[in-house]
Amino acid sequence: MTRVPLPASKISIYPRHRIIFSSGMFIVTDVHEIFKPNDTPTITYVDRSDLKLEENLSYGLKLKNMVISISGPSKTGKTVLVNKIVDYNLVIPIVGSGIKESGELWDRVLQWMSVPNTYNETHLQNTEIGGSATVSGSGGIPTVASISGGGGINVKNSDSHTISKTYNYGGLPRVIREIADSDFIIFIDDFHYIKKEIQEEIGRDIKIAAEKGVKILTASVPHKSEDVVRSNPELRGRVFAIDIGKWTKEHLNEIIDKGFNALNCKIDSLTKIKIINESLNSPQLTQTICLNLCRNIGVNSTKDNFEEINVTDETLSSSLLDTTQFTNFSKLLTSLHSGPKTRGSERKVYDFSDGKKGDVYRTILLAIQKNPISSFFSYHDITDRVRSICSDEFPSGSSITQCLEQMKIIAEQVQPSHQVLDWDGDTLTIVDPYFLFFLRCSEKMNHLGISNS
Repeated sequence: MTRVPLPASKISIYPRHRIIFSSGMFIVTDVHEIFKPNDTPTITYVDRSDLKLEENLSYGLKLKNMVISISGPSKTGKTVLVNKIVDYNLVIPIVGSGIKESGELWDRVLQWMSVPNTYNETHLQNTEIGGSATVSGSGGIPTVASISGGGGINVKNSDSHTISKTYNYGGLPRVIREIADSDFIIFIDDFHYIKKEIQEEIGRDIKIAAEKGVKILTASVPHKSEDVVRSNPELRGRVFAIDIGKWTKEHLNEIIDKGFNALNCKIDSLTKIKIINESLNSPQLTQTICLNLCRNIGVNSTKDNFEEINVTDETLSSSLLDTTQFTNFSKLLTSLHSGPKTRGSERKVYDFSDGKKGDVYRTILLAIQKNPISSFFSYHDITDRVRSICSDEFPSGSSITQCLEQMKIIAEQVQPSHQVLDWDGDTLTIVDPYFLFFLRCSEKMNHLGISNS
């Protein structure tokens, strides 16, 4: 939200912005200032006061020598919460993925601060050899070691040269020296992406840093929320945990209502329900869908007169399809659909109730895609859905289990630095709601070349 101080007697309308007078300030209400998927929202910010998230984070930041751990599903506002409470200029953002050793974490912190982690020491050295000397040994160039007292050769030489050495002065000690007991906060996002083999060492470093007064905040998904403590058991009792929880339909509805109220219009209840369902508990998806819907219904800024808008199914479908451009998982979905390369006989093909055919990989993707919408599937949920898709014979339990194991491997290979789905042998979890949204709302599955015969 951009505030422009202007005289109360003036109202200006710009091509892309509608300016409304409010409390001595004019508020720019362009639609992009209202629905903000990739920025901290202002007009459509929902604090979810019933969870006391802002209060808990503010309290945690005041605790001495304490690490703060924020957990919540992917794309549900962990970073937005931090940016709402902490001055953006004081947050040192570090992403867990890609960190290969503990020292790299602290080097990234120093890079953000533009603090070098090495220094050079240079000095000039003069060497002078003089006096009368005799050369012992036979032939060759006289050296310092071969010169002894006495007459013979008169040597007097002066040499000046520069000696330069590079010293390492980085890592955790330098970070402690630079920001201990300051207002700066190291925000380690996606801590669970750090490789298990180095989490233990990083856990020890985090404990030392916190004890020295460095403020550290981590973020992770719920089923990995204890990774920080598990990395170093001595951190137990030193971690202040904040669970941001799932967004309820009421909270997502509040985003929609706040946004369209600011645009001086209202959309029908059925459309709101559909948007909320397809948002998969993600406020970011809600923001993106609403932004695309506004483009399709021609609402670019606050309307002069209040209007109730009934959105057609076609318009909403177009808006959902447009939103998939922000959640493109084409490569991953294609790889999951193909499965690993087969050796020997081809995979068994099953007949579907819609007259189409497909192997076990397509069958499971269709099972995940179908209603009712869910991000968590037990083994029995998957098998029940698979049976409902197939018109006759369906994949065996062992075939389904093997397929899910391979899907997890494929997802890790295609997107090694970002977890999309997880299968633990009992439960399939779609970690990234953007992937599930793409699977449900894009046309990719229809374009993967399955025969109708």
